[in-house]
Amino acid sequence: MAAFERLSAECDSEEIGARAVRWALQGSVDAEGVCWLSLDVTADVPMQCQRCLGSVVVEAHGVSRFRLVFAGEEWGDEDLEDDSFEALEIDGPLDLATLVEDEVLLALPTVPTHTQCAMPAKAGEQVEPVVEKRPSPFAVLEKLKRN
Repeated sequence: MAAFERLSAECDSEEIGARAVRWALQGSVDAEGVCWLSLDVTADVPMQCQRCLGSVVVEAHGVSRFRLVFAGEEWGDEDLEDDSFEALEIDGPLDLATLVEDEVLLALPTVPTHTQCAMPAKAGEQVEPVVEKRPSPFAVLEKLKRN
C-alpha cells in the first residue's frame, strides 16, 4: 500500500507498512469487437476515525467495469445512459497502478468512523470511563427501613 502515493496520504501512517491492496483484472472482447475490463479491488485501509480521532481500519472494496475506448474512436451517446460501466480512453499503455489506486480511493468512505466509539476529551480535561450505575436491588428495602 505504501507504493500508492495518493492512497498513502489518506492513511494513518503508523499502520500502512503491513497493509496490502488486493486486485484482480479480467479483460474480454465481445461479439461487436468492443474491449472490456473488469477490475475488483480490496484493501484494508488504516485511517483516522473522525468521531474519536483514533485509528480505524476501513475495508475498501470496489468492482468496476470499463469499456476501453481508443483515442479518437467514435462511440455513441447511447452508451452514456448505461451506468453499468465507465468509458476508459486509452492512448498508449494502460497505467494499471493508477487505475487500481483510483478505484481504492473511490471505495473509501467520505467520513471514516468506528461502528461505535466515544467522543474525544476536550483539551486539559481528564478522561473518565463511562460507568452505568444500576439501581441497587436493596434500594427498595432501604426505603422500607426508613419508614
